[in-house]
Amino acid sequence: MSRRALLLGATGLVGGHCLRLLLDCDEYDEIRVLTRRATGVEHPKLVERVIDPTDIEAQADFFAVDDVFCAIGTTLKQAGSKDAFRRVDLELVITVGRLARDAGVQRFLLVSAVNANAHSPFFYARTKGQLERELKDLKLPLLALFQPSLLLGEREVPRPVEAFGIRFSKIIDPITRWTDAHWLPVSGERVAEALIGMALMGPDTGTYRVRFRDFIVYAGKFRDKCLRSAS
Repeated sequence: MSRRALLLGATGLVGGHCLRLLLDCDEYDEIRVLTRRATGVEHPKLVERVIDPTDIEAQADFFAVDDVFCAIGTTLKQAGSKDAFRRVDLELVITVGRLARDAGVQRFLLVSAVNANAHSPFFYARTKGQLERELKDLKLPLLALFQPSLLLGEREVPRPVEAFGIRFSKIIDPITRWTDAHWLPVSGERVAEALIGMALMGPDTGTYRVRFRDFIVYAGKFRDKCLRSAS
């Protein structure tokens, strides 16, 4: 059976890994990408549209897929203001979710944050929590809220706060490595593997919060199904 996916955020850390893995996975026949700037990737399964994010409503036809992977995200520094940050990390993603629902998408998988909380006193965490709340209200068949902590990997634009947290986590790693602490750092590639693994071998309906230990499980399922079949 043919399966199609739409990826948003393909030029970011998690999204870049997700694009590469989706293209290499035989379970998908077509990978669609909506992006603000070209990925530079060429592949027979890839259908890419470079768009202005403010024009996302005009891309409704592109949402006729089975699975949507949303790895859109910026930082307050990159956005330039809180209002600009909310336009990307909140308003744009809500619109993406609505377009996915209206197109009949079965699975919507979002990269959020471990501290997402709509009532948090901290702007970033509060915005992520508000986004999750709004997406839940859309009643998508399957909504998977991936909540990584610090992400390991090379970014085009470094994030100093994240880099400091990663250095600190290395110091305390001997203490925490055997715990179920959700704030343990995880590689962007592992999160991407888990996203695809859950889409392929997870539930078809419901709303789920997906965290560190779940990443390990679903990434393993992905590797067993996709990487072994490709070897």
